[in-house]
Order: sequence, then C-alpha cells, then structure tokens
Amino acid sequence: MQDLRLMRVICMIALFSNSTKVPAQMSAENLFETHWRYTYTLHVETNSLIHQAGDQWQHFLWFRADSVCKQDLNGKTSESIWKVDGQRLLFSFRQKNTFAVARLNEFSLELESNAPDGKGIHLHHFVKVKKEDSPFARELNTLPVVQVQTVPLIYPDSVSKAQTSIVPAEEEGFSVELVGGGYYGGINPVQHDYITITNEGRLIHEFETAMGERFTRKTTIPKDELEKFLEWAATEQRFFELENNYDCKTPECEKRKTAKPLPVPLRLRIAKGERVKIIAISIWGLDKNGRRYIAYPPELDRIVDAIQRMANKEQSMK
Repeated sequence: MQDLRLMRVICMIALFSNSTKVPAQMSAENLFETHWRYTYTLHVETNSLIHQAGDQWQHFLWFRADSVCKQDLNGKTSESIWKVDGQRLLFSFRQKNTFAVARLNEFSLELESNAPDGKGIHLHHFVKVKKEDSPFARELNTLPVVQVQTVPLIYPDSVSKAQTSIVPAEEEGFSVELVGGGYYGGINPVQHDYITITNEGRLIHEFETAMGERFTRKTTIPKDELEKFLEWAATEQRFFELENNYDCKTPECEKRKTAKPLPVPLRLRIAKGERVKIIAISIWGLDKNGRRYIAYPPELDRIVDAIQRMANKEQSMK
C-alpha cells in the first residue's frame, strides 16, 4: 500500500499543478455563464512550458447557458457545443474535444488532455475573468442573468491527496505563485505546499503532509510592501531576464530525480503589469548532504526566501 501511494506521488509530483483538487461531483452549473482567459499549457511529465498566452495570443472562452461555448482567439470568434460528462468537459479547444477537469474554482480552470504525440499529458490553464472584461461583453444582454455558486472542492476517494494546485490572481496587475520545492521523504513528508499572492495583496499558504497535518494560512500584504518586493525581484534580482527552465545537464542529476527522497520540482510565477514569467526548477535547493544538483542563479533562492518569509509572518490560521 505504501509503495502504491509513493507511485502516485511520483506521477503527480512531476508538474505539481497536475495534482489539483477536483470536485467530487461536477455538473454543468459549475460553468454556466462563466468567462475564462487562457494563460498557458504545460507538459506534465517533463514539467515543460509548451505554450503561453501573450500580446500575440489572446484566447477567451464563454460557456453559455444554452450549451454553446463561444471562443475569441485574437479577435476571431468561433462556437462549439459544450457539455459535462462526469469529470470530463467536452468541447473543442486546440484541436482536442475531450478534457479531464483537474481543477475548477472561483479563480482558475485546469484541463488535461493527451499530448498530440501520445507521450504524456498536457495541462491547459485558464484564469476566470469578469464578464465586463470579456471580449463578448457586448453580447451579454442577449442572455438571462444566471447566478453561479462555487461548489466546495472535495477529495474523491479515487484521487490522491498528494496534490498541488495553483491559484493565480483573478485580475491583471501583479501576482505571485510559488509551488513545490524540496524533497519528498522523511517520517511525515510534505504532499501539498503552495503560496499565492493575489493582485489585492491577499496571501494564501496551503500545506499538507502524508500524516494528515494540514493548514491554510491567510493574510494581507500591504500594497507598498508587495510593490517593493516586485520591483526588487524585477530589477535587482532580474527575475524577468532569467531562463524559463533549469533542468539536469548530467546523467547523475537525471538519476537523482528518481532516488529517495524524491526531489519535488519548484515552479515560480510572477506577474507584474503586462510582464508574466514562469520559472521551473526540476531539483531545487540542497539535499541532506548539502549538494546542489542544478546550477540555477542565486537570485531565485533570494526571491523564494523572500516569499516564504512573507508567508511565515504572523498570520490568521484557518
């Protein structure tokens, strides 16, 4: 049983956000009259960024109450039928028609599909947007107003709790997401650890271990403190100038990925105005022998440390 659980963790750990909480019972009402902005696509097994939205690629979805999904891609609109089938969402997106719903809440939507070459899983990430910020806003008066209530997320028995999720900021401006890092091992290994800071300065830290230790801490970072941090990260630490991925370059490093305690990849996402960058490190930090396997810039350690210090200030525990 323990080996089976560990294998689940290995499968989930490769991307961290692949391991997301899924509603136990999902229905079409969860998506009625919601608007979403596509942000990026990741390859789960290799923790690689496949595609990212930007000025040249703006893609919006509108799940209408009449079972029509309207899409706007760089100003060009299209329509397709959408429906919910268990934990699957059926609609046409990026030449795929069937998606597993990995996460759905008031902030984000994450959909999984098979990679085109059949090797692995692609995770497509969307941010929920206000209807007035949608390119379909002028058409909204053609449909009735539908009240949408967020359904609490519950772990189904068939889904491993060794899951890590990302909750990006709902609005444009600035936001911070820190997911994963460290090693999965010891008597009570960490299974779920992420920190997010929204555009309004709302910091949420979720943490869970294999033995059931769990907490969610929430606090508000003063706007001036958050702005100073973002400016420091962007200028002094050159965050937006760094590479997107830091991975193994030696056979020994690759071998370390599968040795116990298992390294947990780290992903850091910072948005500042129109600048958005995601950096992934497959083995972050030092192991128990004080060895570093990947030569990533020390600026990343400083940024991660600063975020963790903000999260570990006196907070309200829930």
